[in-house]
Amino acid sequence: MKVVFGFGMGVDSAAILVEWLDNPDSRTFDLKDLIVVIAQTGDEWLETGWLIEMFIFPLLRAHGIRTIQVARASNSQRDGIVILDDTTQPTTCYIQGAYRLSDENFEVATVPQTGGIRKCSLKAKGWSLDTLIADITGGEPFVHVIGFEVNELGRMMRDMPLGLPGRIPAYPLTGWGWDRDFCEQLLWKKFQVKWIKSACVQCPYALASTAGLARTLPRYVASPYEAFKPLTMEYLSVAANPRQGLIGGRQLYDALLDVEGGPELLAEFQEHLNCMPWAIYDVRRAFRAKADDMMKPANAARSMTRIATGDRADIVGLLDYMANHHLPPGARYEIGRHQRVWLHERNIYYPCPEQAFVTGPALAIDKTNKTFAEAWEEALKGPSQLSFV
Repeated sequence: MKVVFGFGMGVDSAAILVEWLDNPDSRTFDLKDLIVVIAQTGDEWLETGWLIEMFIFPLLRAHGIRTIQVARASNSQRDGIVILDDTTQPTTCYIQGAYRLSDENFEVATVPQTGGIRKCSLKAKGWSLDTLIADITGGEPFVHVIGFEVNELGRMMRDMPLGLPGRIPAYPLTGWGWDRDFCEQLLWKKFQVKWIKSACVQCPYALASTAGLARTLPRYVASPYEAFKPLTMEYLSVAANPRQGLIGGRQLYDALLDVEGGPELLAEFQEHLNCMPWAIYDVRRAFRAKADDMMKPANAARSMTRIATGDRADIVGLLDYMANHHLPPGARYEIGRHQRVWLHERNIYYPCPEQAFVTGPALAIDKTNKTFAEAWEEALKGPSQLSFV
């Protein structure tokens, strides 16, 4: 029976491989039956790729273990997956992926969200791996090894019933009673390196706690090249929607202002923005009202369209000219970290429209929700703003 190991490249999964290969008694299968599968999101830290190439791939090569790296082909599941590598002699960790999670975020001018299930992980990792595993197992029963550690019993319990009876789940770390600290110590003894947590450079979950911020912000300062991706993503997202931010609605930019080396990094980031093509976007949202409360919004339909492109100075200057010479009655010009001309601002009553001309890197594509036209007409006819005069 095939044993398929979803190798996440982090501390826990690396510890499992080391234990299996160093101590054959820790496993109940022959290595010829093992297949290591890796889903590449395209946004991993460079250090993760280095760790895998330096320490894990040599072990896999020495034992001739089949290793497959996979990625999404596009933002549509209809386009399937891309096999980046399929070999028993892996040398290169293809952390650049194919279609990246960040590609999707940039295209729609948003940041990954932390509420509810981890949709980003399900799309970029879960679906890609499920598709690959279905292909390599051909419908036959298989053992699916997951690296949940002993403090993740809740996740393990939720995972256990999935895919039965053909998929037989296995959780070595919980069986061994190992937690993350133990795994880190094992890897330190083996390789004399501190293994980092596997994550995308723009992962909001890495910034969701005080401890996470303490780990991640200095990494951004030490690696401006990698920091520019989440900062650019957030900048464009906030330009389109001031309520966005990578830290639960708060901005990574603001958090870096208070970190040693942060202001210098942000100055470099501004130079990075200066070198990018820019655009003026027409961003419109149509907010519906909740059925039982017209002071609370339901879902919103959005339209985002480029109306001009150029370098940063020209685009900011064009918006400034528009604001000073063609500002319609009731519009408001906002100047600051972002420049916006507000044509419609959100009311306290719903349904209502919101519209602004905003500037930002020319990375977002024109996109209008299918229901937008109808929702926009409804929003324009919504109740007037409450007057206190």
